[in-house]
Amino acid sequence: MFGRERKGVFVMTEPAHTYDTPAQQYTGPTAVTPVTTRAKMPVGSLILRIVLTLAGAAGLIVGAFLNWIRGTTTAGVDLSAKVYVTTEFAHHSTFYKTAGFAMIGAGLVTIVGLAARGGWVTRVAGALGIVGFVLFVIQLYRAPNVSLPSAIGLGAWVCLAGGVVALIGGFFGTRTRAVGAASAAPPYREVPPPAATTTNP
Repeated sequence: MFGRERKGVFVMTEPAHTYDTPAQQYTGPTAVTPVTTRAKMPVGSLILRIVLTLAGAAGLIVGAFLNWIRGTTTAGVDLSAKVYVTTEFAHHSTFYKTAGFAMIGAGLVTIVGLAARGGWVTRVAGALGIVGFVLFVIQLYRAPNVSLPSAIGLGAWVCLAGGVVALIGGFFGTRTRAVGAASAAPPYREVPPPAATTTNP
C-alpha cells in the first residue's frame, strides 16, 4: 500500500500492476517417430512353408543323384559342372566339381533359409535350381543329335520340380511388420509472461 499527501490529506492508493497471459509461440513442424510393431506369424502359413521348403530341398538333392540324360546312366553328380555353359557332357570324378553338387548346394541353402525371418533365402535357392535346369536344357538343345524334351532325364526334371516347390514355399510363413505413427506433440510452446511491473501514479 502506498500513500501520498494531497493538500494536507493523506490519500491511500493501490499500486498499478500489469498482468499478461501466457502466449503461445510456433516452433515449427514436429517430427513424428514411427512405431514399429511385429505381427504374429500365422501357424498354418509357417507349417506350409516348412513342408514346401523340405520337399523342394529333397527334390534338389535327390535329383542330383538321378539320371540327367535319358538313355544313359549319367547322374548329375557324375557330370562336370561345365554342362551348364558348354555342350561337352563329360564325366568328372571330383564331387564338388559336378553339376549335381550345385543342385545339392541349392537344396541345403533352401533348408538353411528356414532360419531366416523372411523366405527370401529359400526363394533365391529355389530360383538357382530353376536357373541350373534352364542352363542345362539350353546346352542339351545346342548339342548335336539331341531331341528335346525326350533327352532330359528324370533327375533333371526332379531338380526342376524341387526348385519350383522351394520357390513357392519361400512366399509362405513370412512375418510382416506393421508401422504406425505416434501422436505428435503440438507445434506450439507456451512462452512465460514477462515479470509484473509496478508503476506509481
